[in-house]
Amino acid sequence: MGIPGDTFLSDYAVEARLDGLRERRMLLRQLRDDVDLAAGRLTAADLTGSWRSPAQQGYDAQRGDLAGDLRRAAVLIDDALTAVVTSIDEIRAARDAAAAPAPAASPAAIPVARGGR
Repeated sequence: MGIPGDTFLSDYAVEARLDGLRERRMLLRQLRDDVDLAAGRLTAADLTGSWRSPAQQGYDAQRGDLAGDLRRAAVLIDDALTAVVTSIDEIRAARDAAAAPAPAASPAAIPVARGGR
């Protein structure tokens, strides 16, 4: 990667870490989609105009509570997904910065020895 003392092993470790984070990102996206779908299925239909027994009302209330729990879980999954994406971006930036060639010193920055020695 361009840092003194870098080894193939550390390059491999960075790539392995990125691969692990990419897999985690994929799994979190799938989980978030599944949770969103499940929450949508649990959202009760509007039955306010029809008669419902107390058991039906209780069932609908529990479905609504569960849908709310799933929506809160989806927010937490999104937070985790954001953290994983941020980690991927930071590791990529560090890897790319380390791999970039060091800028050449300009002639003005190089001290010139004066004198006859």
